[in-house]
Amino acid sequence: MLRRIVLITVLLAPLAACGHAGGGAAGPAATAGVGAADPTTAPPVTASAANGSPAGAPGPASTSGSTGASPSAGAPTATLSGTQHAFIKAADPAQHTITFDLVDWFEGKKAAAACKQDGVTETANDWCVGYYYRNNSSRLRTLPVKAGAKLRVVDMTPEMHLADADLATFRKSLESTRHLFVFDVTAGEITKADEVYTP
Repeated sequence: MLRRIVLITVLLAPLAACGHAGGGAAGPAATAGVGAADPTTAPPVTASAANGSPAGAPGPASTSGSTGASPSAGAPTATLSGTQHAFIKAADPAQHTITFDLVDWFEGKKAAAACKQDGVTETANDWCVGYYYRNNSSRLRTLPVKAGAKLRVVDMTPEMHLADADLATFRKSLESTRHLFVFDVTAGEITKADEVYTP
C-alpha cells in the first residue's frame, strides 16, 4: 500500500530518487504514487552516492536504452519512440527542443533482474524492488517538443503534485533538482513530459 501511495509518476510522470545526481549511473527514484489519482508515478528513493547510485552500490552493467558510443550533443534521435526516461541537459524555448541523457528504466521483476545483473543489492525505498534505472552512456540527444505538448513539474505546495509548466520552467525545475523526467515520443517529437520526483 505504501509503495503505491509513493508512486505517482512511473507510468506517465514518475517523481524520482533522493540526492540523485543527474546523469549519473543508476540511482533510486521516488514518485508521487502509483495507483494514485495521477497515473504518472515511480517508487520512492534513498540517498545515493556521488555517482548517482545508492551508497555502496556497484556501477551498472550495460543495457540497451542508455548504452552507446562517445558523447555527441544534439545527436539525432529519430529512432526513439514511446515512453522514455532521461536527465535533462538543456532546453531551448526559442527552438522548442530538449537535449537529454537517456537512461534505461526497469520496474517490478525487471527491476529486480537488472539489479541482480548489475550486482546491486540496495532495496531501500523500493529500489531494485519496484524500480531501477541505469545510465551507461553520456551520449546526448535532442528532440523537438511538439506544439501544445503538456509539460509538468513537481510542486510541493500544499502537497506534492505535478503542475503544468512552460519549457523554460520545466528546464529550470529539472536543472535545479537534477531529477529524471519521463516523456513520450511520437513521430520524432516529445508529446508530453513529466518531472520524476526524487526526495
